[in-house]
Amino acid sequence: MLRVTSFVHRFIKDVFTKPSVILDLTLGNGNDALFCLQMGHRVLGLDIQALAIERSERKCIAYPKHVFHQIDHAHLDRVIQEDLDCVLMNNGYLPYADAHITTTLESSLNALEKSIERLRPSGFLIITLYRKQDGGLNEAQGIEAYLRQNKKLRYNQSYTYDNDELAPLVLIFQKVDERP
Repeated sequence: MLRVTSFVHRFIKDVFTKPSVILDLTLGNGNDALFCLQMGHRVLGLDIQALAIERSERKCIAYPKHVFHQIDHAHLDRVIQEDLDCVLMNNGYLPYADAHITTTLESSLNALEKSIERLRPSGFLIITLYRKQDGGLNEAQGIEAYLRQNKKLRYNQSYTYDNDELAPLVLIFQKVDERP
């Protein structure tokens, strides 16, 4: 069974075969950003914590096609003005840091709403939800309900581990192409 990060990376590798613009709403340690940069994509990244920006910059320094901002993802419209091919979001807290600083349902929903507006037709949202942490299950349920009822999106697929009902969950949605 693949780890959730490996599943996400495989999906990106299979779907995004041309250079694309990817927004990482929660940079964390920079692993997703680095993978996308290595695949030739341009990465815009956000994180509320300076430590996450520092770790990600250090990891991605050899790849100039990235811009990282220290800002709450709910305020992405202040720094992101371009159209996006893909939006990544890993909810929860920054590993190996203060576990009390975490995403919230309210900020995540605001970020997703603004991301969907920037997402190109047929672009993808890839969200990894960590349901075991404090507040994680509530956040995951709220995000999944929001995405499933959103008329601008179509469900694509999900991935989790079969043996644990609170295992990390990857949800993938595609923006509906409403062009004539």
